[in-house]
Amino acid sequence: MEVQDKITIMTRASNASVWLLPASNRNWAKSCSFLSIFQQALCPIRHYLELDTSNVGETLNKFGIIALVCLALLATVVMAASENNSTIKADASSQAIKLPEPRTDGGMTVEKSLQERRSIRSFGKDGLTLNEVSQLLWAAQGVTDDKGHRTAPSAMARYPLQVYLLADNVTGLPAGVYHYSPEGHNLTIMAEGNVEEYYNATAGFEAWIKTAPAIFVITGNISGMNQMPGLQPGNRTTGSNRTSGTGNQMPRQDPSQWVYIDAGAAAENLLLEVVSLDLASTYTAGFSANKTEELLGLPSGEVPIGVLPVGRKAQSLPF
Repeated sequence: MEVQDKITIMTRASNASVWLLPASNRNWAKSCSFLSIFQQALCPIRHYLELDTSNVGETLNKFGIIALVCLALLATVVMAASENNSTIKADASSQAIKLPEPRTDGGMTVEKSLQERRSIRSFGKDGLTLNEVSQLLWAAQGVTDDKGHRTAPSAMARYPLQVYLLADNVTGLPAGVYHYSPEGHNLTIMAEGNVEEYYNATAGFEAWIKTAPAIFVITGNISGMNQMPGLQPGNRTTGSNRTSGTGNQMPRQDPSQWVYIDAGAAAENLLLEVVSLDLASTYTAGFSANKTEELLGLPSGEVPIGVLPVGRKAQSLPF
């Protein structure tokens, strides 16, 4: 049922208008207390309360008008309350942030990055920049051509990985939880504000992880890989029978394991980009998988695989 944008009540003495706010303007309702909304909206109709009891018809008519106005106000308040009580995750789900274009030249050579890569578990106090975050996400799962190929290899080009960003201190990016979209090279806001609960889940018993200005979480769609058409996981054909039959029969292999291989390749890409940007990070797996899965709202079959906290190098590195 469509709600009219405005209900205008005309009387002999004055005009009174009640606005039912559309979704795009409900920020106004959020910014006011409900009591204030009632007070402001009822001011133009206070003269209705001075009823003439000698005219029953007019009195009933005024009561009807007042009831209509009150119902309209009640609808406004209910809509505002519903919008205000929605979770941050729901409010932010449709917002996307376009990331800066990644650079594909300059920086450190691959050989130099390989030589200097170290697992660093201590970070400086300064945060990351949005350009750095963009480069790291692209290194992990960025699209590199018009066919959809990515920076990291994937078994049969299935690309079962997802990358999530927990941003606590990133210049140009509000604190919150984000999902990376390789196709558009953008971030979708999943939750804005304090990320402490997410940090606790991904840090596990490693307190140093909580000092990182950003944490990258790599997840994989296990069930999707197992459901690939033509594959028969766990087939133990041997000898001449190994090549017989139809489809791609994989002797003594579980296709879901390929997801972890993909994740390792993506993580190494990110770690080499960390070195190139003169940042610090390490690959960790000692996190609370169940809690991380719950907080990120992962669909069935998608599981968290790796956590990579990233920050600036500390003044002195404890090796």
